Amino acid sequence: MEKIIGLIDAPFTPFKANGDVNLQPIAAYAAMLHKNGLKGAFINGSSGEGYMLTVEERMALAEAWMKAAPEGFKVIVHVGSCCLRDSVRLAQHAAQIGAWGIGSMAPPFPHVGRIEELVKYCETIAAAAPALPFYFYHIPAFNGCFL
Repeated sequence: MEKIIGLIDAPFTPFKANGDVNLQPIAAYAAMLHKNGLKGAFINGSSGEGYMLTVEERMALAEAWMKAAPEGFKVIVHVGSCCLRDSVRLAQHAAQIGAWGIGSMAPPFPHVGRIEELVKYCETIAAAAPALPFYFYHIPAFNGCFL
């Protein structure tokens, strides 16, 4: 697996005034990050409000970032969800569109109570996109997973 050397961003998701996701600014956002020397973006995570979006919105954002990503710019797609089936679907989609990697937090609900549950959750998601690096994104205060 190729390592990322340098900084990556956790970008916000742009919204229209009515609350719809706004894909239009993403190309300029990706270009600005690249111009400033960043090596990639970790999208649809907590900064990107991924848990507040529908699966379709998350997929559209991932596609927009992949389309906008300059050559060599690594897009890691956060695929975590309270619904494991949605996480699997998002991981498969990330692989299909050529994402560099995937990541997930422990679900904020239901809280994971044992390390074995967390490992199984992560294994299931990682297995949905076996060719991609998988990153565990740990924010205990967000998801209550203090293991």
